[in-house]
This record gives sequence, C-alpha cells and structure tokens, in this order.
Amino acid sequence: MVLDRLSRSHRPPTVDELVAKGRYAQAAAVLRTEIQDRTPTLAERLRLADLLVLADHGEQALPILLGVADELARYGFNDRALEALRRAEAAAPGHSEVRDRVEALARKARVRIAAAKAASRKPEEKTDLYVAPPPSAETRASRPEPPAKDALPLDEDLLAFVRGLGNRPAGSGREALAGALFADLQHDLFRRVADGLRRRLVTAGGIVVSEGDPGHSIFLIASGCVRILVVGGHGRPLEIRRLDVGDFFGEVAALSGRPRTATVVATTDCELLEIDHRALAILVAAQPTARPILEGARDGRVQSPEEEAVRALPGEASPERAAAVLAAHFGGSEWSPRVRLHFAKLMLDAGQENDALAVIASVAEEMAQGGHAESGIAILKKVDRIRKHDDGAAVPRVSRAASEAAFRLWVGSLALGTDALLRAAAPSPEEEEADRHRDR
Repeated sequence: MVLDRLSRSHRPPTVDELVAKGRYAQAAAVLRTEIQDRTPTLAERLRLADLLVLADHGEQALPILLGVADELARYGFNDRALEALRRAEAAAPGHSEVRDRVEALARKARVRIAAAKAASRKPEEKTDLYVAPPPSAETRASRPEPPAKDALPLDEDLLAFVRGLGNRPAGSGREALAGALFADLQHDLFRRVADGLRRRLVTAGGIVVSEGDPGHSIFLIASGCVRILVVGGHGRPLEIRRLDVGDFFGEVAALSGRPRTATVVATTDCELLEIDHRALAILVAAQPTARPILEGARDGRVQSPEEEAVRALPGEASPERAAAVLAAHFGGSEWSPRVRLHFAKLMLDAGQENDALAVIASVAEEMAQGGHAESGIAILKKVDRIRKHDDGAAVPRVSRAASEAAFRLWVGSLALGTDALLRAAAPSPEEEEADRHRDR
C-alpha cells in the first residue's frame, strides 16, 4: 500500500489537472505527448490549439486551426470551419491566411444561396394545354393531410433538456434565471425560440468565448464549471472568478451589443445552453421575471471591482519585474509566497513602493493560477485601492498617512498565512465608509 501511495503521488499530472491549475503551457505539452504517436481527433486538435492560445503561443495554434478549418470545409461543414477560423483570427489578428479562407467560405456561401434561389423558381405552368381531372375519392383518401400549423415537428430532445433546466430548484439571484426563462415552457413559445437555442458540449480546457469577440448570446451552465479570465493592464490573462452549475455568462455583450469583455474557459467538461439575442428577447418578453435577473447581472459585471482591479494592474507589475526586483534585493526569485510578501513589506518600509507592488501583484497572479482566484483577486483589489489613493483620488475620512500605515500592516499580516490573508483582504470599516461616501 505504501508503494501504491508513492506511485500515485509521483504520477505525472493529467491535462485536466494542469488546466484546472491554469498551467496551460504544461497541459499543451502533455497533450502533444499523448497524441504524437497517433492521428489526433478533431476535438483533440482544437483542444491543443485552445491550450496554446491560453499559454500565449497563438503562433503555434494558428497552423492547427487553419488545418482544422480546411478539413471541415472540404467535407462541407462550413459553419464549423468558420468557427475554427474565428478562433484563428483571435489567435493571430489580421493574419492574411485567415482572411483569405474566410473570404473563400463567403464566396462558396454566396454561390450556394444563388443556386438555392434558382432552384426554388418554378417555370410558369401551361394550364391552357391540359387541365388535370379532379382527384378521385380514392386519391384524396390516400393523400396525407398537411400538418396543422400548431403541429409542426418539435425537437423533443432539446425541449426536454430546456424544461429540465427550468424545473431545477430555482435558488436565488443568478441561479434563478433558468427557472424564470423555462419553467412551465409551453410548446408554442418553444417553437418560436427553438432556432435560437443551441446545446453545446465543451471539453475541459476548451475556450467558450474570447475577450474582444463580438457576442450576441448568453450561456446557461447545465453541468460543469468555467473560469472567467480578463487581460490585465500588464497584458496577461488572469482568472477573476469561477461559475458553476445553474449560473450563466455572456449577458454584458448580449444586452449591450459590446464585444465580449472576458474569456471563458471550461475548467471541467461542460454542457451549456446558448441562447441567441433574438430568442432571449422573445423569452424575456414572455417571462418578465427574467429581466431584472439579467439586468442586475449585467450591471454587476460592468461595475465589477474584480475586473477593474485586474485591468488596473500597471504594465510594470509583471512577474518578470517582480523576479528581477527579488533577485536584485534578496539574491534570488524562487521564494515562497509568504516570504515574498514579507520582502514586499520591507520594500514598502524602505519607500520602494513600485517594486513592492510588482511583488504583491505577482503573488496574487500566482495564487489565482493555482486555483485560489478569490484570494489572489482580493489582494489585487487591495492594491488597486491603495494605488487609487496614491494617484490623488480624494478619499474622505482616511488620511494618506493612515492609509499607508494600514497598507504596511496589511502586507505584514499577509505573510502570516492564508487564513490571515482571507481576513485581511476585506476592506476596513473606514475604507467601506469612504467608498460609500465616494459613491454618493
């Protein structure tokens, strides 16, 4: 048994385990090793490309995505080919090969549409030469009756899936959206929106949407978990939260018409329901209790302090600068987070605030990538708060000296451990009062 435990403890991490920790470059390397001696499936190639994009190796992902798009287009799957090209465009914006392939697909689509229109035009019938006799009673009896308008075929599987979402325990807040939209869903309403509902399966590590892409749909999470990442001011994606079963995302772009404000990556295998803008408008009009849930979620995301803190990271607060600072001042950069936070306090005491902020930000990013996103973002929110004070934002009832002293005490408390971090990351009563005063 001891040997079994030892063998398990030294087992190399799987792709899913590395993705869950945000180690995308390592996950891509493991996946390459797994498929190097065989022909990879289409899903494996797409997953490898997604991992390379997340690891900031878009130039390596580009040929994979172009090959997938060519293969799909060759077999007539033009919609899926276009989706692969959209991923390629996100990986290498403005690349000529991507643009040429998109234009080629568009030309093929125009040809198909023209051919379909030509085929639908029937030649004028010459009724003056021959008048067909009226059908006999036997012919009328054997001819099938056309379906009634309210008896059009239903996608029974999709209807059952959607009703299942609506019949789950409603919960409160964001988790109540599925029930508000789909509880007691009637056939006539389902027929009106069915074309705008899409059931999607995403494997762990797959990118659902990318920051900056156009977006006109929202996603309900039927199973699994996703990570929300935004690009910080230092140019690196950073996880700001995770969403679980019953939650949803994409409402900012769907309701405002703005591009996607974040990248969403499946942490585990996920099943999602995508609702396009037209279907969402029909559902909200028919189910008005869904409107305040959606609008509240949109307003909360637009004013998200987590996203604001990540985007406010200065360009110089990069892990590279933090490593250089630690090496210059303390002889090396391979220190534990606790020791690095202690060093940051020493630098603050010595007046080297920018160097200290770079070290603190690097610790927060490492925590987020290691699966402790809430703690890491709490640190960044605190850093952002202090930087705003220092940039001259007038904060009543809290003096600059008191703010600096509290910041030093807070950084010192972080070095005591994770429990202290979680307690210290919360704003002080004085800061909460200052925020309320500023908001007014």
